[in-house]
Amino acid sequence: MIRFCVLGTGAGGAPTLRRMPTAVVARIEEAVFLFDCGEGTQRQLIRAGVSRSKIQYIAITHLHGDHVLGLVPLLASMASDRREAPLHLIGPQGLRELVESTLRWTDVTLPFELHVRELPPDFRGEIAVASKWSLHCAPLRHSIPSFGFRLQERRLPAFDPQRLAEFGLASGPLLGELKRRGWVELPTGERVTLEQVTRPRSQPTLVYCGDTRPCSEAIELARAADVLLYEATFGSTHAELAEETCHSTAAEAASVAAAAGVGRLLLVHISGRYSSAEPLLQEACAIFPNTELAEELCWETITGSDPFNDQGQSLADSDAEGRQSVASVPSVQRAYQRPSQPGTAHP
Repeated sequence: MIRFCVLGTGAGGAPTLRRMPTAVVARIEEAVFLFDCGEGTQRQLIRAGVSRSKIQYIAITHLHGDHVLGLVPLLASMASDRREAPLHLIGPQGLRELVESTLRWTDVTLPFELHVRELPPDFRGEIAVASKWSLHCAPLRHSIPSFGFRLQERRLPAFDPQRLAEFGLASGPLLGELKRRGWVELPTGERVTLEQVTRPRSQPTLVYCGDTRPCSEAIELARAADVLLYEATFGSTHAELAEETCHSTAAEAASVAAAAGVGRLLLVHISGRYSSAEPLLQEACAIFPNTELAEELCWETITGSDPFNDQGQSLADSDAEGRQSVASVPSVQRAYQRPSQPGTAHP
């Protein structure tokens, strides 16, 4: 299960009262991720009920100010908190210099380990992994090096109750032995392996693309994702400006979503020139109907769904999906599952 909250949906330029600069927070189990950190992100974290002390990974798509100017203030606040836990910072080349020089000139010393990983402009692949999740990235096409990130839950296969019953393994010591060894010998002498009685489970996936022109890299990164957060800086009336500034229109965002076969598209990074983003939404929906405007400070849940997910028979020894790693959960919540997939959403 992935829970995420869009903290800011605005794009560049001067601040507005309608939209905050770009940032997204996400959680899998006890791991908390922050994607981009525009000005004012700290206040949005407070409003979203997220303790900054819980953040373990910060991934920056690129070094334009509307995506990074809230980062050093956030680090300074963590220093004031006397944080001790290490923090992992991921982003394009130049990120380390930006952070270290600003901390030095503002006389801030971090009491915790800051692990900075700078990505070469053409880097793609896995950048962090744990038993329950993986984080990948891919280079996008912008005026400066920019990346997209793919956060995916890693789920072990689940037992198929029907197949277990056929082999007489619905319960008992033989089932435990099968879990431990990967195979078991039945009283009849027949050998049964895990592959014979398990089915793969869906892997809930969230993809967040930084500023970019539509490109094959974005499509491949977002392939079959449950939710795609993608920039819609401009409407079609400003298509030339989008190309000139290496951004995307809402229609182009929808084309990427359709080509990638995602479950749902959320539009972010809306230009301040638009008093209403509804026309952009209409343009996108004409191409990819399952499109919405991202709503700031709205927690959403990607559960994934498959027929073997809720049968009480799992290869995992325990299920920690119920544990919260954010300070509190705001009142605005949504649960999301791919259309036409069975299962139960857990808010």
